[in-house]
Amino acid sequence: MSIKTLTIPEDSLINMLKTLPEKHLVDLFWRTLFMFDTSPLTKAEKKAVKQAKEKFARRETIKWENLK
Repeated sequence: MSIKTLTIPEDSLINMLKTLPEKHLVDLFWRTLFMFDTSPLTKAEKKAVKQAKEKFARRETIKWENLK
């Protein structure tokens, strides 16, 4: 797999992230951050996932719309 580097001004990137529909944001993050990491989760990562799910269940997370 080839790796490409893209240089973009920070304000342009932030504007893009704020205006993209959520389904495109999910796809973007999936492709750039998660898609190619097939290694097993570490104990720390498993703990972080568990804590995140617990926060979500308690409604302590921030909705994407509130970040815009």
